[in-house]
Formats: sequence, structure tokens, C-alpha cells
Amino acid sequence: MQAVCDHRRKIIDLFVGYPGSVHDSRVFHNSPLKLSLEQKCAPYYLLADSGYPLQKHVLTPYRDRGNLNRYQNNFNVKLSRNRYVIEHCFGILKQKFRQLYHVKLRDIPLIVHFIRAACVLHNIAIDDEFVVDIDPMI
Repeated sequence: MQAVCDHRRKIIDLFVGYPGSVHDSRVFHNSPLKLSLEQKCAPYYLLADSGYPLQKHVLTPYRDRGNLNRYQNNFNVKLSRNRYVIEHCFGILKQKFRQLYHVKLRDIPLIVHFIRAACVLHNIAIDDEFVVDIDPMI
């Protein structure tokens, strides 16, 4: 599963179908997101881990081969501190839908639908958290 979330931890892009053993860069290269990245992200950037390729709208950490300077290390730390949002999003999703830890389904299309449904329900719950109560008497 490849997901992009916003600052509220709402999933704004989802690509499901590859097994977990497939490398992130391969999933990204085969996802619809890669083709629509500029129109979906401009003028913003996606924060990604080192499994993703550095692109115009995808920021990844500097590869640490033991020779990073202070600015590169600082960039990696700041990037990592801000990537927690997607990790937190996944944590919330798995807590709400504990079945995601051990999917017992065996039919791949059914598993994909199950994961998508969990993400849709996750987003509905996120939207409900941010609804402002309006007094009906006004």
C-alpha cells in the first residue's frame, strides 16, 4: 500500500495492490501518482523516505554514507521529524482496523477492496473529528 496523507492525517492518495515485499520505488513508478504528481502536488512537496526517488515534487533524505555535512544531516533530521505524520496516519488506521495487522482474506482483489474501504472509513472519521458544531437555533 502506498498512501499520501495531509497534515490532518487524511489519506489523499492511495495505491493498493502490490505485496509488501515489493520495493517502494517500484510501487511508486507503477502508481498513478507518479504520472499526476505535478498536478496533484504543485506548488507543494511530498516528504518521502529513502525508498523513493528524489523528484521535483518528492523530497527524500540525503543518502548517508558517512560523509554528510552539517546542513545535509540537519535536512535529514527535519525531513524525518515531519514524515511522522504518515507514520501516525498508518498507526491510527491500524488501530481502528486491527484486521489490517493480519488480513485473513486470501483473495487479492478482496484484500484490495478491504484496505480501500478501511481507508475511506478512516477519512470519514478524520472528517468527523474536524466538524465544527453549529447551533441549529442560529
